[in-house]
Amino acid sequence: MAYINKLESGKLLKLKNLLPCYEGQILSTKLCSNNILSLELYSLAKGESISTHNLMDQTLYIVLTGILSVSAKEVPEKCYYFIEKDTPSELMAKENTLVLIYTLSGDLVLKNLSFGKVESLLNQIDLVHMSVSSKIIIQKKEVSLTLFSFDTEEGLSTHKAGGDAMVIPLAGEVAVLIDETPYTVKEGDFIILPAGIPHSLIATKPYKMLLTVIKE
Repeated sequence: MAYINKLESGKLLKLKNLLPCYEGQILSTKLCSNNILSLELYSLAKGESISTHNLMDQTLYIVLTGILSVSAKEVPEKCYYFIEKDTPSELMAKENTLVLIYTLSGDLVLKNLSFGKVESLLNQIDLVHMSVSSKIIIQKKEVSLTLFSFDTEEGLSTHKAGGDAMVIPLAGEVAVLIDETPYTVKEGDFIILPAGIPHSLIATKPYKMLLTVIKE
């Protein structure tokens, strides 16, 4: 069973190819939806905008490529902007932009991220010598969102996940093994580790990533 839809799992992909960018157009696709989360992927061509609307729930914007203006605040790639429900929001692409939009139920508490600030995801977790470091943002039975850093030769040993695990590399390089098939994953890449399939991750260079696991 796939928990994350529309994107092929168990295969190395490029961020720039996840959703094409066409001049004068905005594209979107819903990757998953459950009782606490809706996750959508948007591609906005440079200069395109979504007019002001009041957000019905907490919303987390994570810019994968490009620059997104959210109500006049510029959010560069590898940065996030987390805003509360009922906040007026207007989106405009300063460059061709790919953005993940997490719409979160109002009673869901996110840890370790700031409301109303544009901040770099890279700066939210430190690289620790000879260690794996993690910082939990969401930990629920339906979904988890976690920042990880691995020093070289550190990582996660072979295991199976209870859901589809979406890997967004932020820096460095990691060797991923999915059911005996090896991949090298670095900045600009994207991979979904499918639910129930054994996989491991070992850093070949100091590495940081954002991991979203969808379980229901």
